Amino acid sequence: MKLALANYRNEFEHFTLVFDLVRHSLRELGDAGFRRFMESARRPKEARLAKIITFINTQQPDLTDIVAGLQQRHRKEMSAKLPVTRSLKWAEYRGHAFLGLNGSELILRVARFEAFLKEIHMHALFGKPQLLSLCKPNRPIALKDIFRGGFERFKMSEIDRQVREADRLSVKEKAKFFARRLKLRWGADSDVARISELVELRHSLVHQIPTAFVSDKSISDARRLLLSVPQECFKQAAKIYPSHFKQ
Repeated sequence: MKLALANYRNEFEHFTLVFDLVRHSLRELGDAGFRRFMESARRPKEARLAKIITFINTQQPDLTDIVAGLQQRHRKEMSAKLPVTRSLKWAEYRGHAFLGLNGSELILRVARFEAFLKEIHMHALFGKPQLLSLCKPNRPIALKDIFRGGFERFKMSEIDRQVREADRLSVKEKAKFFARRLKLRWGADSDVARISELVELRHSLVHQIPTAFVSDKSISDARRLLLSVPQECFKQAAKIYPSHFKQ
């Protein structure tokens, strides 16, 4: 089956629409909407406090004198953390929400970008299996591995293994691999370097610092480069491996 670029492009545009819609909704969120959200966020905490008070009143009557203190501390905590009237806290939460959206968008876009590169690599190997011999050509292979399940099954396992190995390369090494082995150039070195920075930022978000700052410029660059690079690779692949890439 031929690989189509349209699916990736449609998913990319869908991500843009969804995240832009959420950002628009956040910008347009008025006082009434914000107040309803804060009231909703308060309800589980208020229900929990009510259960504690009920337990004290019914099971620990000798502790009823602390109920008033619990209620007072709860009111102060809610006013500080979940105010129902406009405050600096609202602006703070709105800002954090925008930053969280940027981080989430970057994570999704990089994940889909990496997955599509694997699909391109796999279909290039389908189109020209001879490429399999260029990666570790002297690697010993037992005859039983070739004939036990049939040659086609062996070929598929080799394609899967080489795609997974390439996927573990750094961004810059992967770009070199695509250019040298598959004859698919990603573009300018500056573009590859910027993609490397974006992937490292995604890695930091997922594995190290979930609150790492993701700027609007990073999102703009991700939207541009994580679409243009696969498109360029695909256009070249359709010429070199026409049997497995749909124009």
